Amino acid sequence: MEKEILTQINRTVLAVLLRALRVLYREDSRIRTEIDSWPEGLTLKLKCGPGGAVLALQKSGTYAAQHTDITMNFKSVQGAFRVLSGQVGISEAYARHLFSLEGDIYQTMSFVRCVEYAEAYLFPRIMTRRILREIPEKRLSTLQVYALSVVEHV
Repeated sequence: MEKEILTQINRTVLAVLLRALRVLYREDSRIRTEIDSWPEGLTLKLKCGPGGAVLALQKSGTYAAQHTDITMNFKSVQGAFRVLSGQVGISEAYARHLFSLEGDIYQTMSFVRCVEYAEAYLFPRIMTRRILREIPEKRLSTLQVYALSVVEHV
C-alpha cells in the first residue's frame, strides 16, 4: 500500500515539475540557456523505482519511446520520494547511490541544474537551504510559477 501511495505522490510531483520547467523555460533565461544547449531530439527519462512513476522529456520533435539518451533510474520508489519531496537533494542522492545513471553525465548535470532552479521556485526557502548548495535568485514569485503552471496545463 505504501508503495502505491508514494508512486502516486511521485507522479504528481513529476507532473508539477514538468509544468514548472515549461513555464520557467519561457520566464527564466538560465533554464532556457541550459535547455537550448541540449542537442535537438535529446531524450531524458527519470524513473522512480521499479514500477514507479516516470518522467520522459524530449527537447523537440516526436518522442521515440524506444530511444532514451539519458536515464536516471531511482533504485526504489522510496528513494525517489525522498528526492522529489525535498528531503534529499539530487547531489546527495547521487552520492548516496539512490539512483543510477545511463548516458552523458555532462548533459545530465545540465538537466539537474534546471531541476535545482525549479526546486528553488517550488519549495519553501527553508527546504531549499537544506537541499541546494546555492539558492538561485528568483525571477518570478513562487505563486506566479504555480499559477502559470496551472494555466500551462489547461
